[in-house]
Amino acid sequence: MVFTGRPNAGKSSIIRAVVGLDVTTGKRPGTTRRTSKYPLNDGLVLVDMPGFGRMIGAPKRLENRINVRIIRFFEFNAQNIVLAVHVLDTSTFLEVTWRLEKKGVLSVDVEMAQFLAKTLGEFPLVAANKIDKADKKKIDANLKEFMHRISNGNLSAVADYVFPVSAKTRDGLGALKSAIHERLVAKGYRTPFKTH
Repeated sequence: MVFTGRPNAGKSSIIRAVVGLDVTTGKRPGTTRRTSKYPLNDGLVLVDMPGFGRMIGAPKRLENRINVRIIRFFEFNAQNIVLAVHVLDTSTFLEVTWRLEKKGVLSVDVEMAQFLAKTLGEFPLVAANKIDKADKKKIDANLKEFMHRISNGNLSAVADYVFPVSAKTRDGLGALKSAIHERLVAKGYRTPFKTH
């Protein structure tokens, strides 16, 4: 089970809140710079990937090296990955996406979600985190646009994969935990946490 996300999307906080693992979290983007593996049960291992994309304060060479390492990890390990969870910073999605598009760059979150779907043969679950960081109207607009982009306009195709959550307030975590539980059990694994 692999967790991905942009630097500072709250990936480690989501892992901590959902699975209960004591993973390192930090205020600065790019706190997780190495691939960390945590054995759970039944041979299941949780992998906390470094943040994918721009790292504030990191040299460009380091950023590129980490991004290439992430892509290679998925390409070489695709057959062993039973579940991927992409963590999205829902509060800043449109703002960051528009900033990237002005530079001619595809949204990192859209690119990663589509890459995971293609490489793993199934769509990742998306923990649409930080719903507590902006008003409901902005969060809804950001979520709708993200879903529109990852599904090429077919929102209903991805609706069961996207979970608005807040690692901080714990809103929405029950639905995300249940979805992770269902997918792991369907693949023959016991859940690594209590679902309620």
